[in-house]
Amino acid sequence: MEKLLRIPKILKVLYSPTDVFKELAEEPSYKGVILILILFISSNILAVYTLYTKQYIQKVKPDLFTGEGDVWTENATFWDSTTGYCTESNDKIYGEYSIACTIVNKSELSMQITLPETIDCSARKFNLTSFSLKLNSTENPVNISLVLFSGNTGHFIRDLKEEFEEIGKWNNITVSLGEKAEEKWAGNASWHTINGMNVVVKFTERVNATLLLDALFFRGQYEPLLNYFVSFASQYGMVYFMSFVILWVIFGTLLYMLTKYSGSTLTWKHDLIISGYSLAPLFIQGIFWAVLFLFLPQINIPLGTVTNTLTNGTLIFDMAIYSQFVFLAWGIVISTFAVRTLNDFTTGKSAIISLAAYLAAFFLTRFLGF
Repeated sequence: MEKLLRIPKILKVLYSPTDVFKELAEEPSYKGVILILILFISSNILAVYTLYTKQYIQKVKPDLFTGEGDVWTENATFWDSTTGYCTESNDKIYGEYSIACTIVNKSELSMQITLPETIDCSARKFNLTSFSLKLNSTENPVNISLVLFSGNTGHFIRDLKEEFEEIGKWNNITVSLGEKAEEKWAGNASWHTINGMNVVVKFTERVNATLLLDALFFRGQYEPLLNYFVSFASQYGMVYFMSFVILWVIFGTLLYMLTKYSGSTLTWKHDLIISGYSLAPLFIQGIFWAVLFLFLPQINIPLGTVTNTLTNGTLIFDMAIYSQFVFLAWGIVISTFAVRTLNDFTTGKSAIISLAAYLAAFFLTRFLGF
């Protein structure tokens, strides 16, 4: 019965580290550290899973989530102009470049793209388009229009004068598409087969002007990020494995060096076991985060926005961030008891060694990107 009720060392070390390290001094073993590693990976993947159940990402074209990037406004070969010429520009708001269309001594500027794929812009599909415009001109335009081409001959046209607020600065514009937005659009075509776009700027007289366009996306419905969890679970597992091992080894090595300098006769193995067991609070941290994320509201994540700010769940995320210091302090306390027990150092000396080694290892691990 005693064996059945015996609490595992990896749990007992959380509240009674002295007894655990007395046992480990006689029979040092990495088994407990390996179990802590497995629990650390598992609890953190559980936290990610819980977070994914609360997050929803917006479908966009081009698909940023799968790595296509802002391709339509990175390459001028996608664009054409009947009134001027198009080039890439370093004056951008998203990605590496924007597309600049320049006219010289003309009263109309037009820049057009033929999309590499047909997009369904009906009400239940990609029912928004967003982009950023910047007009450099000495004269104010009399009209700015957005034209969407549909099929071979159809099109929709919409005035953008209300959305375009200021010359010489970037204007972030989002326009509703589809059947529910038709009152602001002229034209009689199909929203299911949008395959091109044209921006037209008209002036009252001939001018020299440049229109820059960036961050062009078609936006759809939000879908659960959980749909992608299986694809990323193994990657998260590898990241958590590496972060634990690197922190463990650096922490153990620094403990060995500092205790050796202070007169310890322990081997490096003993200090690696101390550091490994001192990281036990980190798997409790993962469990705490998993529970904490259960209280998050639904979080919609738009991709490709130039003014994206998180407004939901900030208190929960702040609690998760600041809780790290609690679990870090817990680990330092465990290490302090271990160093004192195994080396017969004073509590103050043990605390200084543990604090210095843990904090240095923590920041070195962060510096390495884990």
